Amino acid sequence: MAWGAPRGIDDLVERVRRSDPTLASLCVLRMRRVDEDGCRSLAEALAASPSLRSLNLEGKGITAAGCRALKEAVAAHNASSGGSTSGGGGGSSGGLQELAVGRNSIGRDGLAALLAAFGSSLLSLDLSACDLAGDADLAPLAEALAAGSLPLLRTLRLDGNDLSGAAQLGDSLAAAAHSSSSSSSSSSGLQHLHLQRCGLDGSAAARLAAALPGSLATLDLSGNAIGSEGAAALAEALAAGAGRQLSKLVLCSCGLDDAGIAVLAAALGGSGEAAGGSAAADATGSSSSAAAGPAGAAAGIGLDLSANVAGPAAVAALAAAPLASLCLHDCQLGSNDAAGAAALSEQLATAGSFAQLADLDVSANHLEAAQLLSLLDALTQAPEAGGASATCPALRLLVIAANPGAASEEVSAAVERLQERRPGLDVVRRAADTGEGGLMDRPPMNGAC
Repeated sequence: MAWGAPRGIDDLVERVRRSDPTLASLCVLRMRRVDEDGCRSLAEALAASPSLRSLNLEGKGITAAGCRALKEAVAAHNASSGGSTSGGGGGSSGGLQELAVGRNSIGRDGLAALLAAFGSSLLSLDLSACDLAGDADLAPLAEALAAGSLPLLRTLRLDGNDLSGAAQLGDSLAAAAHSSSSSSSSSSGLQHLHLQRCGLDGSAAARLAAALPGSLATLDLSGNAIGSEGAAALAEALAAGAGRQLSKLVLCSCGLDDAGIAVLAAALGGSGEAAGGSAAADATGSSSSAAAGPAGAAAGIGLDLSANVAGPAAVAALAAAPLASLCLHDCQLGSNDAAGAAALSEQLATAGSFAQLADLDVSANHLEAAQLLSLLDALTQAPEAGGASATCPALRLLVIAANPGAASEEVSAAVERLQERRPGLDVVRRAADTGEGGLMDRPPMNGAC
């Protein structure tokens, strides 16, 4: 990887132009700015580079004019070499695979230019905070998805753009999903979709949910106030098969209440309670067990519900869902007479609950020592972790940090007893030990959750 320095980009361009076989990734640091001429020079070098696969130009002050310069330089190289517009790097067998242009005001015209220059070879595209809003600005992306012009795209980030009025994007996702479903490759189609802080409300989330591709493994809707309407729509889509490959669902700060989480968790568990009764059973042709997941999905889903409200109904439904990790950070488990905390302790003491759960985060829930002791004792008194009827038999990480009672001597002693009973279990009591972003493997949301 070549890292930038506080000067122009001539040195970087020269290294790319030399076709250095060791240069596979280029990240231009934030102190550099890439003007239109710089974009043109970089594009000319990229077009001739057979090895470069990843380009990060985040926050470089690039405008639509710079994007057009990139496109023109790539097109000129392809015309002179007789190659196709595959984004350089050796024609159809190569090309740029990862492009990150977040925090640049590229707008509609810039987006269209970048897709024309590099679209056919991209595996990952980061357009976070690119000053895109509604169907008009997203039209080039929507059209490319619908036309199959992004055949290799697996990861798409649109965080921080205003998608509240972008109905066309959902339709294009559906068209792209239909196109990829005919592919013989099991790994075809969009797999990771990140839509943090995109201004989506319940109705917008409903439109999106109806168009989710079956290939999707990761969905991040954090920071969108989708509420109960969005949760119900997402549950219906999951029960109908949209999440059959889903392994990670991130819904931080989405305005979900106890009932909304319960409906969603039921859909994840394939119990048929979501969307009015038997949707999950109808989608699979038979009643699904909790281990089956949405419409027969592979077991083990990572679910992050940070900064929502989880009560007894949500906890009961979550206990039956096929979850590999569950983050309930700041979900008010200690509020309303700690009803959520009590329900969690009860489920943790119930054989067969949380059958696949490996990681559980209940940090920052205002839990006093009494609530934490109840939770820890439930795990301690539960059947042996190796037993067939054990509760949480796979549990390996429990995060109780940032709760008032976590520092008490009684809780410390209870943790010791629990770890004697379950020697493979790691219990995190200090917030500093959780790491940035908590236990879930996701970028932090700048304080949104």
